[in-house]
Parts: sequence; C-alpha cells; structure tokens
Amino acid sequence: MHAGGWLVVALVLAVAGPAVAAEPNLEVQLQPRKFGVEDVAQLTVRVNEPPDNLGVPELGTLTNLEVVAGPSTGSEFTFVNGVASRAQTFTFVLRGLEPGPASVGSITVTASDIKLRAEPVTAEVVAGSIAPPARNRGRWPFGDPFADLMPRRAPPRVELVLRHVFSTRRVVVGEPLVATVFLDSTVAAIDRFNWQTAPSYPGFWAQRVDSPDQVTPDVVEVEGTRYYRYPVLHSVLVPLKAGQLEIPAVSAAVGVRSWSVFDSGQMVERSTPAETVEVAERPAAPAGFAGAVGDLRYRASIEPAVIDFGESAVLTITLEGRGNLPLVEAPPLWPACQGCETYPPEETNQVTIDEKGIHGERSWQTTVVPEGWGELELAPVDLAVFDPSSGRYRSQTIGPLTLTVGPPPVTPTPVSTPAPAVDSTADAGPADGVGRSSLPSWLLLAAALAAGLLVGGGLTWAVTRRRRMPLPPRRADQSPAERARELQLTLERWWLDARNTSRGAALEDEMQALRRDLETVRFAPGRADHSHTVVDLEGRLRRLLRRA
Repeated sequence: MHAGGWLVVALVLAVAGPAVAAEPNLEVQLQPRKFGVEDVAQLTVRVNEPPDNLGVPELGTLTNLEVVAGPSTGSEFTFVNGVASRAQTFTFVLRGLEPGPASVGSITVTASDIKLRAEPVTAEVVAGSIAPPARNRGRWPFGDPFADLMPRRAPPRVELVLRHVFSTRRVVVGEPLVATVFLDSTVAAIDRFNWQTAPSYPGFWAQRVDSPDQVTPDVVEVEGTRYYRYPVLHSVLVPLKAGQLEIPAVSAAVGVRSWSVFDSGQMVERSTPAETVEVAERPAAPAGFAGAVGDLRYRASIEPAVIDFGESAVLTITLEGRGNLPLVEAPPLWPACQGCETYPPEETNQVTIDEKGIHGERSWQTTVVPEGWGELELAPVDLAVFDPSSGRYRSQTIGPLTLTVGPPPVTPTPVSTPAPAVDSTADAGPADGVGRSSLPSWLLLAAALAAGLLVGGGLTWAVTRRRRMPLPPRRADQSPAERARELQLTLERWWLDARNTSRGAALEDEMQALRRDLETVRFAPGRADHSHTVVDLEGRLRRLLRRA
C-alpha cells in the first residue's frame, strides 16, 4: 500500500480473538500526504459497521495544519456474496500553515459506550503549490462536470477577530459611553453567530441597542489587514460607581460559509480579553444638582401665563441634550410664588438610546393653584449639570416666571330707590322752630332692613356661587388620570372659600381623603385603568359640594 493508503485500526477495547465482519472498526486516509501551502488535502475518517448513536470524529492535535472545511458526511451500503456491510464516512479539508512536517493526532470516534481510536497520520507541507492542474477529459460539451468536486488549491485564508470597542476608556460617574462588539473577518461569508459568553457590564447601568434586521459590514484596515467589520452588539453604559471597572471577556462561535457546495462550512470560536474602564468620582454636588451629567440644559415655562382667580396653571421644567437622561431625578428646586399651592410633578420623556449614545429630553410638570390674584412672580432657582468636558458643575438659573391672575367676580350691590321730594312747608313744625321728619320711623326701619337683606344675600350668593361650583363636563376621550386632575382642581378651588366657613371646615377630613384618592389615580404607576374608581370619586366630590 502506498504512503496515502488506508490505516485500519481495531477497537481499543475489543475482546480477544479474531475480528469478525460485524464488529465496527475505524479507517483513516489522508490524501495527498505531500502538498503545498497553497494546496489542500482531504482527511477521510471511515467507520465500518457503525454502531448506533455514532458521534462526529474528534481530531487529535493538528500540527502545522488547520481545518478549512468539514466534516461532510456520507453513507455506504454493499451486498457481496450474500453478506451485507455498511460504512459511515466523515471528510475534512485541511490546509498547511507553513513548509515543514505536519500531522493529525490520534482520531477517536465514540458511540454510546464504544470508543474507536486511530493512530496519528503524518504529512509533509512544501512551499508553493504542487497540485496538478485540473484536467478536461473532453467527454462533455463543457468539460468534465466532476473535475472540481475536490479543489486542489486552498481557499482564501479566513481570519476572524472578535473585538470589544469602547467610545472612551476614561469617564466620570454618570457619564455615558458606548460599548460595541465587532466581528472582523477577511471574508464576507459569515453564516452564523452564537454567543458562548454574552457581554455583561457589572457596575454599569446598561441598555442594549436593537440591531437592524440587515447588517451591512464596513471595510476597515487593521495593522495592514483588510477586514469586513460586522457590528454585532451596541450597548450604552452609564457607570454607577468610581474605580477601575472590569468588563468580563466575551466569546462566540462563528459559522464560516463553505467554499464547496458539498460542505456545510465550519464553526470557529473567537473571544475577547477582559477590558477595563477607569471611572473617576465627581466633585461634591451643589444644591440644585439632580444627577444630570453630560451636555444638558434646563428650561422652564408656565402655561397659561394668564388665568382667572380659582384657575390653575402648569409649571414645566425640561432637561434636554446628550447625557444620562434616564438616570436624572426630578428637579430638587422649583420656581415658586407666595401663596401658591403645588402638587407632585408628573413626567413625560422623549429619550432616544442608539449607537450614538443617549439624547432627547425629559420634562416634569406640576400644577400651581394661586390663592390670591394680581401679577405673581415665581422666583428664580439655580439648577446644576455636571459637564464632563470641563470637569465642573455648570449652574443655570431658571426663572423668574410671571403668572397673571384675574380678580374674582364682582359682588352684586343692591340698587336703592331715591325717596320722593317733599315740600318742606307742607308740614310746618311747632312755633318753637324744631323740625320733624316727614317720613314715619317704621318706613325708615323697613328700608334699612331691606337694604341689609339685599347686601347679605348678594354676598351669600357670591360665596355660594364659588363654593358650589359645577363639576366640569367629562370629555369622551378623557383618561381617568386627566379626569382626576380636573376633579382635583375643582376640589381645590372650592376649598379656597369653604375652609373659611365653619360648615366647610367641618368637612376638612373628608376633603383631604378625597384629595389623596384623586392624587392616587393621577399618579398611579403605569397609569392603570381606574375608570370605575374615578366615577366613584366624581360622585363623592358632588356630594361634598352639596353638603357645603
């Protein structure tokens, strides 16, 4: 048998005595045994009479060789002189790394509790290519269609590198950065990518960025090698503590597309080393700091700027720009006016997290109910943002803001009818000259009593009109939280007058309980469905107003 002949290896744990045809055995063939670094060789592992649950062969240590494709599998069945036989084959394509000796270590195949083992196989790798050119036998109109089933020249060498790249390695606590896992490949034939150890970021707030359905690689050059760069995963990180924060290594199995239609390709494992990010502590924060770090700015507004007495306005503070927006708390200081009631803030946000970082805006709104009228000034406050580029806090003054409140309705005044003129000489007094009134005293008393009733009735009407205000109509598209807000504003306006009366003061406990329940609906987490609850609260408010 020539140097590339078959090697027959019996079972490692075979029983004593002559082998029989029904016993499984292992054969290994490497063709050719001598080839160039520009050529490839074919390693075939053949299992005769394969047992059930046959596993894929495990190649021993590869010396000066690498697998570029395989294994591809095949089955054989023969029937000779009444004797049937079966075989299972596994074919690998190997390439030499450099001129010199090469070998494949001991190959094993396992099936259940049976293990087959073959001796190592040696080869020689030479420079260049010594594979004969493909021959066209001319028996087909376009040449031999089977001539290229086993290419003799090696496919392009595939280099795969997994990289963990960070937008910066030096940040302060709260400063966002972007971490990206790239796969660099010298070929664009990547079929599969499976995490073996997925990225994790202890000590960071981390938000994964969704990848597009279709990934188009960029072409980059690293140390003179041209790669196709695939972005595998983008993550936006915000450090939560100071120090040298270690980011664990990541690893993945990458499927490389085969260069042969008869091969399913191969899976290659790649990993990155552990990385570190240096996080510095921020200086002591001023009073108006709510955790904002980055290129961020505050602004404030009040709407509407002109209201009637008893109405309310909404004060809004907005934080916008690039930075750690999701981690910023509500402003610790708010522009405020003397004699104004305010309520816990509500929040809205339009924050975007993508491969460029975090950007957008967050807003907080609070309801302001003035207790007086006129032009009210909401005093300015100082809010602070930490600017990583300068390493200092940047203070920003919000306000002053002006709110104009119209006066309450004018109280109606009674209209008095002037008394008819009388002739001063018609009823002359006594001769002593002392004058007497021309109207009887009872008429004057009645007129004074009527005037008092009109004035008192007018005042009572004015107060009752404000205290027993009607409930605002419900809109068809109104949410329970919005309806609760309207009902609470009605309750607050009524209480401005009712609290000054003995009858209203007696209802304070009931008013406070209703206020708490309305706030619960307004600020419920996730805005749960409180449709039935708000109907009940509306009935409670209506009964409370009637009792006052």
